[in-house]
Amino acid sequence: MLPLTLPVAAGISGCSPTWGIGGAYFPAWLVCMVAGLVLALAARYLLIVSGIDRWVRPRVLAYPAIAVAFTLLVYLIFFL
Repeated sequence: MLPLTLPVAAGISGCSPTWGIGGAYFPAWLVCMVAGLVLALAARYLLIVSGIDRWVRPRVLAYPAIAVAFTLLVYLIFFL
């Protein structure tokens, strides 16, 4: 019975969870995206300070990938 309850619950739960911030409702993915970008900027700062940034190639692909990874990690931690 338990394996059937999860798909049914996911199907009737709606599109995504929402957060009430300042009286407005924001979708969870939007909040996670902002948190992922902030964490990616912090990681970039730490990489620059530690000197590892010199070895990151190509940066145009690496930093967006880090931002996506942090975004998905935040979503997994708080919503799954």
